Amino acid sequence: MSSSLPDEAGSSDVTRRRITPLNIAITALVAILLHLPALVRKAALNSDEATIATVARMMRHGAGLYVGVVDRKPPGAFVLYRVLEPAFGTWTLTAARWIALTAIVATAWVIAIEARRRWPTVSPLGVALLFVVAFALLPAEDSRAVGFEILATLPAVGAFVLGARGRTVLAGIALGIAALFKQPMLLGALPLAVQCLSIPGPWARRLLRLTAAGLACAITVVAGLAPFGLRHALSWFAGNGDKYLGGTTLSSVMIVGLEQIGTIIALTAGLLILGGVAWGRRRLPMDLAVWVMSSVFATAIGLRFILHYFNQLLPSLVLVAAPAVVGREMLRRTWPRVALVCLAGSATFSMITVLIADRFHDLPNVDRVAAAVRDRTSAGDTVFVWGQAPEIYWLSQRDPATRYPHVGFITGITPKRPGVPAYVLSMPHAASNLLDDLKRNHPALIIDAAIASVRGGDRYPLSTSPIEKWVDDNYCAIDAIDGMTLMAPCAK
Repeated sequence: MSSSLPDEAGSSDVTRRRITPLNIAITALVAILLHLPALVRKAALNSDEATIATVARMMRHGAGLYVGVVDRKPPGAFVLYRVLEPAFGTWTLTAARWIALTAIVATAWVIAIEARRRWPTVSPLGVALLFVVAFALLPAEDSRAVGFEILATLPAVGAFVLGARGRTVLAGIALGIAALFKQPMLLGALPLAVQCLSIPGPWARRLLRLTAAGLACAITVVAGLAPFGLRHALSWFAGNGDKYLGGTTLSSVMIVGLEQIGTIIALTAGLLILGGVAWGRRRLPMDLAVWVMSSVFATAIGLRFILHYFNQLLPSLVLVAAPAVVGREMLRRTWPRVALVCLAGSATFSMITVLIADRFHDLPNVDRVAAAVRDRTSAGDTVFVWGQAPEIYWLSQRDPATRYPHVGFITGITPKRPGVPAYVLSMPHAASNLLDDLKRNHPALIIDAAIASVRGGDRYPLSTSPIEKWVDDNYCAIDAIDGMTLMAPCAK
């Protein structure tokens, strides 16, 4: 690929490089079009959305995060939903998607302005549009759902840009905020360290800036966790006792890695080609190269390579590709045209997954069960779902009778761990904690949703679960809907 790019721009290029309200409006309109119809959809696009919403509603009803309701994720997303839920109710997921999209558009212009600062010939509008397209390349459940990575993107990008401009303490604060949405964002400390150590002046000054940035980041994280009980929050933040990294074998990592990495390369081929056009045989700036490498490492933590993890990598790839986005000149060259075709193809595929999300993704059909739960219980009642279907809690508007918003902590069944039997990766004491919760709260209904069509729930049937005896002694089947069994306390 040729790396020759225009070094100077004519008057028409100067016009295109202006940042105007119209340019921002164009970016927002394109982003909205790419994310429809998810922006008017009430139902969850993946289990994470339903889990976050359920946790937020439990918090609203008095459950303390990391005590009365638990999850391994930082508090940022839960707090956002907690703020939205009282105002939007069953439309909370939709409102959160609009907020996430607003953050994507804002981040697109942060990247565009930084790209123009580094390479004055680039088109800021082109870079901003490339960014919003990049965040619409993955399937709907990975790009249109409100995930932890997407919510962390704006502060993470802010940290890199602030660090590049010498505002290293502010960068440390922004990095801490990003980590309060997703822990691997802390790897942004690597490019920030490069930026601190590249500041002109004596080494003592550079090391002082690095130390101050690190302290700012650490203080921000601790301050963000403190309202939820620092001991418990730090334990969950750090993954103490969690077996999320367990079950790893060379063969499983190779199978999952080749499949997922191959998919992400195919979907982001346009970005990769533009990056090659932009740099060819030249060397990337050190901080940008380290940002790319640290982002790659962040996607690989846990060796699961789930597609939405790669959202952490997209901002750095867009900035790498930015020097190739110089306006109409790029359309006169072969490889940029190939890149645009690849981007259009991936975006089209992604839009199809939005239009037929319920058919394309592994979304359980639980609408009728949730309606039955809502009809058979009263507001304030709690229920319990045995099966990986937090959507039932959200759609029925009933809180779990346990601290666990899903059964993954008990069963140990987690994504991208093929062949690992149930309970091998269970969190220590999760089963006994669950049984204690159920005995104390006595759910109004128990729903056995551990069936094959609900995210492979037949791998951990209720009949072999650690709560089977207690359920059998206290609950009787009252209905069966779409293969799922509803149970109520037995008449005495």
